[in-house]
Amino acid sequence: MLLTRRITGFTLIELIACIVIIGILAAVIGPKFFDNTPFSQRGYVDELASAIRYANSVAVGSGCDVSITLTSTSYQALQRAKSGNTCAATGGWTTTVTWNDGSGNVAGTAPSNVTLSPAMQIIFNAQGNVISGASPVLTIGTHTISVDAVSGLVTVQ
Repeated sequence: MLLTRRITGFTLIELIACIVIIGILAAVIGPKFFDNTPFSQRGYVDELASAIRYANSVAVGSGCDVSITLTSTSYQALQRAKSGNTCAATGGWTTTVTWNDGSGNVAGTAPSNVTLSPAMQIIFNAQGNVISGASPVLTIGTHTISVDAVSGLVTVQ
């Protein structure tokens, strides 16, 4: 009786075809795993919205106008100088606004792959109203930040 044993496995052509398919998928899909632009944009949107809300709160709490200046790559919040117990109604924005937890000034820089448009200055008065013009709408990638001119409400979409 002659025993024949059947040998099973993959052929060399099947193995090479699988390696080629995996290589093509890695070349197409791989870069998407390392692109953090959407995460950077969303993080900066949240940071900027928080800074605008805080500038509004400081204006209401202190009774002094607060200006937050936004460029395509940074932001900074400032107040006019105080004169005794009152705020200067005019003049330069000289007093830096600091976070209430003592972590530093309300200022920041965008990540390298994130830009904001349009650049503008938003000024809040003691009632929390925007007094620097119409309701600002800021765009960062696919996200928008809107500031209601009357209430100072900041919304992120």
